[in-house]
Amino acid sequence: MQKKLICILFICSLLPILARAEPPKIRTHLPANSVAMSDDALATFFNPAGLGTRRALNLYYLRTYHSDLPSDDALFISVPSGGFSVEFANASENINFTRYSLSAGHHFGNALYWGTSYSWVNSDNRFYDRYNSLSIGLMYRRRYFSIGAIGRDLNRPKLFNQKLGRTYDFGIALRPGTWRTTLSIDMQKTQDVSGIDLSYAVEIRPIRELMLRGAYNSDRSFDIRFGINIGNIGIGTANCFDENRKTNTGVGYFQFSSASITKPIPRKRLFLDTGLQHLDTILRIAKWDEDVAGVLIRINGSEYGMGQFQEIRDAIMEFRESGRVVMCYITDCSTGDYIVASACDQILIHPSAGVRLIGLRSERSFYKGALDKLGIRAHLEHIGEYKSASEPFTRSNMSDPHRENLNSILDDLYDQLTTDIATARGWTPEYVKQLIDQGPFTANQARKLKIVDELIYTDGLDHRANKLAESKVNLVNVNEYLNSGLYPHDWTVPKPKIAIIKAEGMMLTGESFTDPFTGTKVMGAETIARTIRYTRQNEAIKAVVLRIDSGGGLVIAADIIWNELINLTITKPLIVSMADVAASGGYYIAAPADVIVAEPGTITGSIGVIGGKYSFKGLYEKLGIKKEIIKRGAHADFYSNYSDFPQDEQEIVQKQINEIYEDFTSKVARGRTQLTKADVDKVARGRVWTGRQAKEKGLVDELGGLSKALSIAKKRAGLDNEVVEIVRLPKLPWITQLLGNIQLISSRMFQMSDIYQSFGHELFGETPSLKLLNIIKKHRIFLMIPYEINVGS
Repeated sequence: MQKKLICILFICSLLPILARAEPPKIRTHLPANSVAMSDDALATFFNPAGLGTRRALNLYYLRTYHSDLPSDDALFISVPSGGFSVEFANASENINFTRYSLSAGHHFGNALYWGTSYSWVNSDNRFYDRYNSLSIGLMYRRRYFSIGAIGRDLNRPKLFNQKLGRTYDFGIALRPGTWRTTLSIDMQKTQDVSGIDLSYAVEIRPIRELMLRGAYNSDRSFDIRFGINIGNIGIGTANCFDENRKTNTGVGYFQFSSASITKPIPRKRLFLDTGLQHLDTILRIAKWDEDVAGVLIRINGSEYGMGQFQEIRDAIMEFRESGRVVMCYITDCSTGDYIVASACDQILIHPSAGVRLIGLRSERSFYKGALDKLGIRAHLEHIGEYKSASEPFTRSNMSDPHRENLNSILDDLYDQLTTDIATARGWTPEYVKQLIDQGPFTANQARKLKIVDELIYTDGLDHRANKLAESKVNLVNVNEYLNSGLYPHDWTVPKPKIAIIKAEGMMLTGESFTDPFTGTKVMGAETIARTIRYTRQNEAIKAVVLRIDSGGGLVIAADIIWNELINLTITKPLIVSMADVAASGGYYIAAPADVIVAEPGTITGSIGVIGGKYSFKGLYEKLGIKKEIIKRGAHADFYSNYSDFPQDEQEIVQKQINEIYEDFTSKVARGRTQLTKADVDKVARGRVWTGRQAKEKGLVDELGGLSKALSIAKKRAGLDNEVVEIVRLPKLPWITQLLGNIQLISSRMFQMSDIYQSFGHELFGETPSLKLLNIIKKHRIFLMIPYEINVGS
């Protein structure tokens, strides 16, 4: 009897809820929206597929201020591809609940998105606690129309022991040529409920700061929404009226986006404050921004080569052509840095700084004498009289071809250097050479000779920016500027992509990594090959730019990459952009390209091969160490460091090198269709060229930087008039980088036991020679550039 009485009392307590025509309340009130339009944090409920559009971080806080049960609160947060919400609601005077939702959106195909949402409830009521809901949404979006659909409560959750019917929403939204006006129609069908609910809506944004939305529903109710957006934040209100124009609900909201919703009207134009890193990219963006009056470039010494200095200079000149001004501020300046500084409208310098305008040099150390004293013999063979990478270990001075080639390179680079500076500063190349012969300079000496325009401390930079721009400007850090992009109102669909694959550093097998001791980059063949395969298989990537900055490495590493590039060229355009160096193995992987682009000062060519080994027999004997070798097989001690190469083994090495050289030149001729194999041999033989010389010889097609290579890639892919997305690869996961560094540390600890490590530090300080010694015990044949050019440091 007592149990029956409790049941009757409980049922009576539910009667106010069950007596309603509407189903029990299971969420807070939200501003009305179309399932075809929602792509911000509210998409967590309306259509999680909208999260797949990967908008910026977005947040909504909503509060119900008018309804039968007011004071509901809700918080919705979204990040690219994901969303989360928590809603605090009143279902009756006795029932409060918290609803949580977790959503994810994904891109599928060219303009199709799908998403899922899972919701659950926490309350003091056991019937509400049992509620959990699964929803799946779809969205197809083009620039001026969008279609959305979602199935809610697909698992038919129970509420008060009653299964809720599945609800299906379908919406279409159209934009008549602009994002400022959007028309939408939404239909909703609930399982086991007769009829279809329709909603017709129009949303107008007369200006970015203002949003108005009105909707008329098939039950003759209507909704009105009003919002104001300023910068990163927005506030608004949404009200629902019944057929008698009586307010049913009212919801106010606060919105935040990490990307500015509107662009604040600047009191002053912007003057960007930046360094040399990524400057060419920054200038390409800023030159289209009317709010940018100019750029301040801080020069504090850099490690670029001639090619990248020229690339930055070209970007500055192009930026100035747009009517903006560029000012540089020097605290440390080499000859190469001055190539950049000279392209600016005004050159300022710290009073205690200096200008090392001293020209170019290339230093070669020769270790044969030291090796002889130590009892070490270098058995290194090469092909091509200009392939001089082995000379430091086999000679005591430069060979005539080596000296001839190096002088030719320096002559051409020096001519480019002096001409570039003279053109920018209004001097003659002869006068620039006179200045170089007088350098280096203190700040005061540089000012007197008009190498710089003014001596100034940093606290005066604002005033100088105002003066140069001839108006009041705000000096803004470039990172702050780049992070100030507007929240896109356009229904952007995935743009066609062009991939930039960075092929930097010494070429080895395995994964790419960076030397933790020196910062030296290593190009792992497996990493680059995997990246090339990815770009070939990714249909969204329409062309590839291979950005090479490498002096070569192992033959096998270069050939692994070459093979993947050949496969890539079958399906997609491949453009090579050479940075400072793309020589020997670096040119090997450039050969398959449809077009090769290099700066005039890029170092390239060096088509040749070297190989061999070192014999430490004499050193061992001086140290009292004696080895006895017992072997089976005539050449079992071929790679032993205790034996020399007899004549027959030297012939074996030379045959191997000849075969690889033949293969190298054949592959270059295959890629450079305008050159025969004989033509390639004439410009090969290990000879190094500047980019300008290489163009004359047919090894390079165009002179320019990465920007030009991208333009050619767009044209080759048929994307001339389209906006493309640039994808930079490879993106190394942190675990790969860590493992690579651990591997390097381990190998170095092992190598410390080698006797030749006693003179290795000197070799490593100047050239990649120590790396060469480290790997030569395993790999005997490689493609390496013989020297480096120092731009004034």
